Amino acid sequence: MKNMILSALFSAALCAPAFAQDKPGMKSEESLFLDLQKTGLGSLSEFEEKKKFLETIKLEKQKIQGTMLNNIYENALDYYHQGNYEDAKDLALKILSIDPNFQDAQMLLEASNQLRGSARPGLSEKLMIEDRFKTALSYYNEGRIIEAHAKMQEVVKLSPNNIKAKYWLARMKDDLKEYYSQKGEEAYKNRDLKESLDNYYNALLIRPKDARTIEWITRIENELRQQKANDTLKGALELYAQGRLKDAYEGLKRALEIQPGDSKAGKLLAEVKSEIENGYLSAGKKFYQARRYTEAIGEWDKAKPYTANMSYLDKLISRAREQMKAEADEKRRRAEVAARRAKAEEEARAKEEADRAKAEAEAKRKGTTVEEVVKKPAGISEENRLAGQQHYMEGLKYFQNSNYEKARDEWTITRQLDPGNADAATGLKRIEQILSGGQ
Repeated sequence: MKNMILSALFSAALCAPAFAQDKPGMKSEESLFLDLQKTGLGSLSEFEEKKKFLETIKLEKQKIQGTMLNNIYENALDYYHQGNYEDAKDLALKILSIDPNFQDAQMLLEASNQLRGSARPGLSEKLMIEDRFKTALSYYNEGRIIEAHAKMQEVVKLSPNNIKAKYWLARMKDDLKEYYSQKGEEAYKNRDLKESLDNYYNALLIRPKDARTIEWITRIENELRQQKANDTLKGALELYAQGRLKDAYEGLKRALEIQPGDSKAGKLLAEVKSEIENGYLSAGKKFYQARRYTEAIGEWDKAKPYTANMSYLDKLISRAREQMKAEADEKRRRAEVAARRAKAEEEARAKEEADRAKAEAEAKRKGTTVEEVVKKPAGISEENRLAGQQHYMEGLKYFQNSNYEKARDEWTITRQLDPGNADAATGLKRIEQILSGGQ
């Protein structure tokens, strides 16, 4: 139904021949609708995108409706000034059917109803204007300044050439501005800052360039910002007392956004940031000591938004990564040593089995026992001695190249194959001295 009424009003606004021209700088209804059609929709697959689009459509419709109703009201007012009270009444009624709060349309409807059908409309209008003028002055004399100002505004709108009404309207404006200023000052004394600010803004609407009003508005807005910042700071302090450091941190940031120069909030914010950072640092160090380096790095990364010393965090993370690599290399080295040791032991067992099989065959051939054939020489076998010497030489090469870990591995195997190898024993002692910081 509303769409049908809008369509009818839109047609009426366009069809009124004397008043269909747009004012300079004002878009026509057609251009407003075209602008709406040009709105980029994009992908509406997400709920938030759809919601945002619908809100945009709603705002655009409100703007179009407001512009349209103002244009139609101007047409109705022109009909009224031409004495065409019937058409003025009809347009006013249609405006009010869409926006019942359109006060100027209500005024125009009342005036048109009062004058239409009059035998002498000119005289009737004069009497009506005079009556409204007297009512406005009566309100003014009674101190009902708001009602007086509103009624005198009606007189000026219905009779734009009424010099006497314009004079009194200007005078009432000054008084109304002073009225709102006094109300604002009273509210300020009662510490009702929002009510005070509303009154001073009403005063500013009447006299937009009044320096005293602007000064008051600036002062009150500053106090409201400080009050809001204090409330936010109080909430942040409560969160801090509860140990909710991150929530307190966000609250303090909001307080500083409202009042950037608040030293108390700034100081507390620095302390909270430090506590949050220290918490992450401590947790990271515990993980580091437990050799859980990935978790340690994660904690230190979380500390970054709260730190004032990023280089220190970077050093901690770098050291953890280096330690991870060193331990991985050590694990790999030990695995290699174990593999080589197992291989050497396997080769020794295989040789021992081969020697025993050979001894058994020899004993069978000679008709003796294996023990008589196998007469273990004192000390190690020649093969183990030669193998041990070979590993010793490999270790010596690593030692000369300062690769002490590899040298130690080779000389350890030498000692296993040939426990009496004094050179290997001496070399191992030397490596232990070097690795422990000795000379």
